[in-house]
Amino acid sequence: MKVGVLFPSRFEDPGEFLADARAMEAAGADSVWMEDGEGLDPMLALAAIAAVTGRLRLGLITANTSSPSGGGSGRGLQTLQRLSRQRVITDEKRWRRVEVPADREAWAKTLEQAQPDLEGVLVPMDPRLLDILRHPDEAIDRSDLLLAQG
Repeated sequence: MKVGVLFPSRFEDPGEFLADARAMEAAGADSVWMEDGEGLDPMLALAAIAAVTGRLRLGLITANTSSPSGGGSGRGLQTLQRLSRQRVITDEKRWRRVEVPADREAWAKTLEQAQPDLEGVLVPMDPRLLDILRHPDEAIDRSDLLLAQG
């Protein structure tokens, strides 16, 4: 099951924001997602993430579902696709939103309950998730682990 991480649309430090994206990529996340709405422009933020990552797919969630691409301005979305080497995904309907897991056991149960016709699960960014992705089988307490949050 693929794991998508929903990034906040606001952040304090751009360096930490980009480091968080790289950390999620290194931990094995399939994609990072941002929602269009209040906060910063998600396409620009995703373009920055594309510049510092190599395989991480970039998810864009917009309220405008009338366009065939699922939203985003046509020219802006094409530019983001090109800058990211065709890593942009816009169909969040194939992803199931889930809560941040409390622990590894809850995470395993979440993945077991995922429907086979879905592409993956979409989880809000949280330090616990990063630790679970990095150490899926280790039952270590890393409550001291901090991750920049917007």
